[in-house]
Amino acid sequence: MPLYAYEGSDAKGKPAKGLVAAVSRTAAHQKIKERGIFPTKILEDTGTKGSQVGDDDLAYTVLQLAALLKSGIPMDEALGSLAESAESPKMRKALARVQVRLREGESLSGSLTEDAIFPPMLVRMVGAGEEAGQPGEILDRYARFLQDEIEHKRTLQSALAYPIVLVTLSIILLISLVMFLTPVIQEMYDSTGNELPAITQMMVMTGNFLRSWGLTVLIGGAAAVWCILKLIPDVSKDNFKMNAPLLGRMVRAGLLSRWARTLALLQGSGVPLVRSLQMSREVVDNEALDRELRGVETAVERGDGLSNSLARVHLIPPLLQQFLRTGEKTGNLEEMLISAASFYERELVRRRQTMIRWLEPALIVFMGFVVGLLVISALLPLSQLATQL
Repeated sequence: MPLYAYEGSDAKGKPAKGLVAAVSRTAAHQKIKERGIFPTKILEDTGTKGSQVGDDDLAYTVLQLAALLKSGIPMDEALGSLAESAESPKMRKALARVQVRLREGESLSGSLTEDAIFPPMLVRMVGAGEEAGQPGEILDRYARFLQDEIEHKRTLQSALAYPIVLVTLSIILLISLVMFLTPVIQEMYDSTGNELPAITQMMVMTGNFLRSWGLTVLIGGAAAVWCILKLIPDVSKDNFKMNAPLLGRMVRAGLLSRWARTLALLQGSGVPLVRSLQMSREVVDNEALDRELRGVETAVERGDGLSNSLARVHLIPPLLQQFLRTGEKTGNLEEMLISAASFYERELVRRRQTMIRWLEPALIVFMGFVVGLLVISALLPLSQLATQL
């Protein structure tokens, strides 16, 4: 049912505004008048177009709502309290819309569905929680899952920030040295009349080329890379990411841990297996793995076991298949999925730390080698000149 935002005044002349659910603008006008309010403006509330709040705001709001429900506060009061106290203005408006729909008799999951600010996985889990009579518990589990996801992303970003900055600054420094040092070297040694060593000539030619054509090459190279990346199918790029040397196993461990933990969360919330597989696939940001998992969903829908279906996917390692096979045999699929997710999270952390531990000294050695090469190129002609004298 559409929502209408109104502004007006009550019988005492005090300003009043709010939301009302009605089938039409005329019906909304009638409902507002029944509340003793004389409306001056009535506009249809179209809601939020797309998710416009951060994961932090969503997780904090859901965690607060879960705490209020678990403490025995009615849903309507809990939503009203959060609609007034939420830090994000968009979240406050979204919660107010949910509260109005609840008062009209809609379920919580149905009310959340009407607002794009709430992700589909949250809506499905709330629906399962309503069927089980435990919406507060389900909301709490989702909020903690979202917090773990946020922490994982931040850890990965902070771990990669230093190497990326170091590589970028190193490249800028080397290019600057070659571009601005070579004219000085050439001018200094041209007056001697001696032929420059091959290594020095190469550095001078590189510097001259960068000064003349560097910007053109940079723009052309960036355009060429952009065109190539656009022409290569996403599935091929994502498949390369999962099989690339060094980084491939990290990417795969991160994707599998997220998929397994999401599937465990949905299974523990009472969502049917096929729907759980569909929703857990949606959090996997990899087209190659996405296509493989679609086949798993089809096989499970036909009646095949989850572990047997995954055994046909070459991107799924045998260890994860064993986790799932054990979970199906013992009836503890959720527990085995959580164990698998924890294993791959530890594997991701271990590989990330190993990469960083070796990347930093490798960059230092590389920088030392290049800078040493520049110094030798600059001083070698001076050494030859001193020998002649």
